[in-house]
Amino acid sequence: MTSETIQDRPEIGKSTTFDGVTTNYHDIGSGDPILLVHGSGPGVTSWANWRLNMPVFAEEFRVIAPDMLGFGYSDSIGAITDKRVWTDQLVRLLDELGLERVSMVGNSFGGGVTLAFMIAHPDRVHRAVLMGAAGLEFPLTPALDFVWGYEPSREAMHASLKMLAWDQSRLTDDLIDS
Repeated sequence: MTSETIQDRPEIGKSTTFDGVTTNYHDIGSGDPILLVHGSGPGVTSWANWRLNMPVFAEEFRVIAPDMLGFGYSDSIGAITDKRVWTDQLVRLLDELGLERVSMVGNSFGGGVTLAFMIAHPDRVHRAVLMGAAGLEFPLTPALDFVWGYEPSREAMHASLKMLAWDQSRLTDDLIDS
């Protein structure tokens, strides 16, 4: 991939490979580390989930935002039925980056992964913020069923995002296209 192509694709950050599996991640700023764990849904990437937050956090912190396995530009390894796969991915990434302890922010699915990570590795988490964390069983709403049953198209992406965004003015063409 040429550098021009990468510049045109800001969602592609750095990458690391362990156990034959590649993780795409963003690593910006300096200071105490914050690990941002994205939600799930059609077309989700760490960039799509956190692109507006990362530069603000990076003014004071080192921000690490990976694409979780099966999402974005990280490898897909088939159906994952155990959160341990994602918590292990985060442990390996933190080890690779030489980070013993981080604060975490988890959004929806990422909140569930953050909870699982905190349970499995409490000594590696300084603080955590959970946003709409998925952690318990719950009834499937029509909106969630639509988002999880997403059939790729620009129109379906726009409809999905409309169900997820409180502030509809943030649903820009750039966001829908990304």
